[in-house]
Amino acid sequence: MKRTIIVIAASFTLGSAALAGGWKESDANGDGQISKAEHDASVTASWAKMDKDGNGQISATEAGAKAAAWKDSDSNSDGQISQAEFVAKKTAWWQQADADGNGSISQTEYAAADAKHAKHKG
Repeated sequence: MKRTIIVIAASFTLGSAALAGGWKESDANGDGQISKAEHDASVTASWAKMDKDGNGQISATEAGAKAAAWKDSDSNSDGQISQAEFVAKKTAWWQQADADGNGSISQTEYAAADAKHAKHKG
């Protein structure tokens, strides 16, 4: 009984983390799944927010606290993230997160991918 409660509590915690980590913004239609189209729209919206000066690049200043974590996304090592580099990073995350390959991400898949990403960052 104690293990069951712990597992349920852990699942709820992961679900809550997923909701707090951008789930609500990405699941635009609120159906409990993030489709590829919803993900792509979310990536486009994120890009628009991040590229504050609209020059087609995210500088370290624009990236702020995320700059160090995004160094691996700077494939041409120019010190900035282009939209293509940004989309490539987000697409790679999407492909890894869609664990069952059904073309959408469930809250469970989202939480697992988010946890895996956090583990690699730390």
